[in-house]
Amino acid sequence: MSGRAVWLARGFRVLGLAAVVAGVWLGRSWALLAAAGGVLLTLGVTLPPAVRAWGSRRGLLPPADLSHTLDLLRRANGAVCGWAVGLEDGELEVSGDAHVHKDHLRRGAALVQLASADGRSHVAREPEGTYVAAGDFPYGAGLLLLQPNASTDLAEAVVDDLRRFVAALRLAELRTADAQHQNVARRLAVITGGAQTLEAIARAGAELAQHFAQRGAVVVLTDAATASARIVACSTAADRRLQGLTLPPAAPVVRAIETGVPVASQRNDDIFGPGMPERRRQERVGVAYPLVDGHFIVGALVLLGPTIAANAAAAEQIGRLIMELGPRVAAARAVREAEERAVLDPLTGLRNRREFEKQVDQERVSREPGESGAPAAVREPGTLIYVDLDHFKALNDTLGHAAGDAALRHVAGILQAQVRDVDLVARIGGEEFAVWLPRAPLEQGLEVAERMRRAVESSGWRWNSTPYPMTASCGVAAYPETVRDINNLRSAADAALYRAKEAGRNRVEKARPGD
Repeated sequence: MSGRAVWLARGFRVLGLAAVVAGVWLGRSWALLAAAGGVLLTLGVTLPPAVRAWGSRRGLLPPADLSHTLDLLRRANGAVCGWAVGLEDGELEVSGDAHVHKDHLRRGAALVQLASADGRSHVAREPEGTYVAAGDFPYGAGLLLLQPNASTDLAEAVVDDLRRFVAALRLAELRTADAQHQNVARRLAVITGGAQTLEAIARAGAELAQHFAQRGAVVVLTDAATASARIVACSTAADRRLQGLTLPPAAPVVRAIETGVPVASQRNDDIFGPGMPERRRQERVGVAYPLVDGHFIVGALVLLGPTIAANAAAAEQIGRLIMELGPRVAAARAVREAEERAVLDPLTGLRNRREFEKQVDQERVSREPGESGAPAAVREPGTLIYVDLDHFKALNDTLGHAAGDAALRHVAGILQAQVRDVDLVARIGGEEFAVWLPRAPLEQGLEVAERMRRAVESSGWRWNSTPYPMTASCGVAAYPETVRDINNLRSAADAALYRAKEAGRNRVEKARPGD
């Protein structure tokens, strides 16, 4: 409330109180004056909250000074920097040191963005200090503490402070944001049950769209790696056979994503394009609304059935949902891609060396005796296969790196096609792959290795329409047949692979006792 309104309210209270006292003192003839004084006194008491409510509803009062509050939080915790994201007015950044390195600022801002997307708390202890972040989509806040190795108790206390600040961010914007938009956001959050996975958010969006429009709904997202669009979620009223399908380039949905303009299927066209599962006419028509995150189109929300009238109540609700859903799925997809980059080889899509060693090490730990010296539980056998492309350097040098990359992707697909769902295929070096077969004895491992070798040899790989021969050598080691200590499994498989190379390549060799 402004200073003028404050003084006006105080004046009303003083005049009203004086009139009441005078009326009582002078008798009945002054009763009218006493009544008027009562009115003025009432206005003086009720005016401040009334003016505050009126100004809040119209957005005339100044917003809370969140930047100052964040800086106070930074000082209270002895932090050098602070960040907040998710606000309509943009990100906040406060610092008590003008010479903070730009890399440290970017690191803190990135961690806060991650916390805002996954809703978790994050603590990263680095040489420059300890980064602490907490979030609740789409809001997040974080601090850089001066202590490089802040204690767990301190970090947890800071997380609690940050969570309270994030709650304050949400409440501050609830005062000025559109109530209906916030209602859609809250309902979307309730349906997801707090989960921030890509599938959960997409499914929640489809179900909420179905609730608003009283018809089936589907969420389609783009895949940057394959430059395609895929159906990731269907509401209960939609055809579940569509789940997981990749749309053809000619689909009206793809056109909506490419142009950023809603597209409705025409006449006998299927909204999802040709080649989709055959459905009833009313299930094939629909409207695709692009989902946008900032300037980027991330997918589309598809409502099955005829177009909703622009003046219908559901049309405004769907519009609010589209505005809310785009940033949410974009943030969830960013989290998933970050998690995948940590475990996948970017060229082939197979697991990387770190993830492979993690899996094998977990198997090793499970077989070791317990801390009390008691023997570990009896485990099933396991087989490890090392696969190496023959003469890959010559191919790479002759045809170029693009051809070499294509050859590696080709072989990765062959190896993946030869194993079970429980098996692990990883790229662990330039042209070297590893295949872990849990609960598989040596004989079965040798069969899989030979099958892989034959598949690579007979695959008929081509580059620029010209066929090029390709072969692979394999080394196989199994626990407990060839190695009694699982710690020696990798070295035994490597020794067997070396013998396969020395013996002429394009062959399978098994490990020997003592490798």
